[in-house]
Amino acid sequence: MEQQKRLALTEEEQTLRRELGEPAGRPGLLLLLPAAALTVLAAAGICREAGTLQPLYTGAALGGLFCLILLVRLLAGESRIWLVLLAVGAAVLRGVFALKWTVWPHGDYLAGWNLALELSRAGAGEWRALAQGAGLAEGLPFVLYESLVLRLFGPTLAAVQLTNGVWGGVGCLLTALIGEKLTGSRLAGLMAGGILALCPTLLFAAGVLTPMPLYTALLLAGLWLLLCRPFSKTGWNHGLAGAAWGLCLALEPGLPVPLLGAVAWLLLTLPGRKTDGAMGRRVLVLAAALLLAWLAAGGLVWLLTGAGPLAGLEAGALSLRAMAERVRQQFASYDYSWARVDGGTPLRDQIVQTMMHPLLQSYMLGVLLLAAGGILAGVRSASRRSLLPHALLLAGTAAAMVLPADPISNSWAIPLFALLAGAPAGQLAEWTVQMSAPEGGKGRKKAPPLPAPLWTVKLVVSVAVYAAMLALVLIFFTGNGVFVYEAF
Repeated sequence: MEQQKRLALTEEEQTLRRELGEPAGRPGLLLLLPAAALTVLAAAGICREAGTLQPLYTGAALGGLFCLILLVRLLAGESRIWLVLLAVGAAVLRGVFALKWTVWPHGDYLAGWNLALELSRAGAGEWRALAQGAGLAEGLPFVLYESLVLRLFGPTLAAVQLTNGVWGGVGCLLTALIGEKLTGSRLAGLMAGGILALCPTLLFAAGVLTPMPLYTALLLAGLWLLLCRPFSKTGWNHGLAGAAWGLCLALEPGLPVPLLGAVAWLLLTLPGRKTDGAMGRRVLVLAAALLLAWLAAGGLVWLLTGAGPLAGLEAGALSLRAMAERVRQQFASYDYSWARVDGGTPLRDQIVQTMMHPLLQSYMLGVLLLAAGGILAGVRSASRRSLLPHALLLAGTAAAMVLPADPISNSWAIPLFALLAGAPAGQLAEWTVQMSAPEGGKGRKKAPPLPAPLWTVKLVVSVAVYAAMLALVLIFFTGNGVFVYEAF
């Protein structure tokens, strides 16, 4: 079947797919090494935060991530039903958190919500006056989107929150599909999707009225179209990807990630590619679709509200210290203040005050370390196709250096980190299965010999486990553990 699909492709599309699968070579290092540095610095930024690394909660977060990886390894199969279950499960889980972990709008979110309610009740002729009276300098495209959702599903917070949950499920599905394409392994794709689906940062923030779930879904849709190439004609893939990214720019002009990332990726993957008229046409189609979608959406917003496509966009201070601080806030902050601003039951207050910060930050610490390992492992063999997520990450870094940081906006980067962490997570699960397999004995299937590094790790873990079990036994039989203290 796969062979028949390849034969049905045009010669131009076959050439393009072959070029994308070829090694990136030395130019790829200009994307790989900075992306690896970004993940390592983000992980270091998490580690240096006071109150983040706590034995109990950090261990619980990293242990939960490890158990998730093993669960995906044990359950995942070749059936595509797992992709459907991933998307539906992620959307349902986000919906449950949005309804049970209530987050009321505050600040600009509250102003945008009130304006969306007014727009949903008024006629289109009144929208310009209402928008100008609200005094919002930015975020009007999302306000218009909110008003449309309220008209369709009713004037409740749940209407927007549950719709965002659906976009979150779509993002998890696209992440799994892209991860499978990049690695050639459905397990790695499901690993990436699972890591994203159960990311506690995104779950606790499911109730925040932010455009990021829709923005992220559009960003991943463009990435999927360019990398997975579902249409046999090149123009459709590039045109629809450009349109999706144009809507991204219209929704959040302060995050010009797709445009900058696509340009960097294209320039650094040109060496060795067939630079004929087909290349120019592909670039032209992508750029034209992006520009037309951005202008059309921005023009509609201007027509309805009087706000231009770049309304409210301001640059921050350009000192080296200020730029470095913005990058740190953007890529090392995964405990969103909006998700914890509302109090509630004593249990919720306890979670907010003591557990939330180390749990959320530690989970993303594990993902970042896996992502860094995945980037470094592909330094020699990375294909041109696999460099696009790295380019998008670095484009976001460039945007964060110039524009004011909003930590909740880094939710678009979490799927990219999960993509890069998918293959290392699968390898970690495979190593764990190998180490846990019996090495011999009567009536047991003999496993292949372990490599020396894995044998060493297995020995250390076994000694630690047996020592802990012995300590527990001694403490139990001596009452207060006096014997253990005296022994050491």
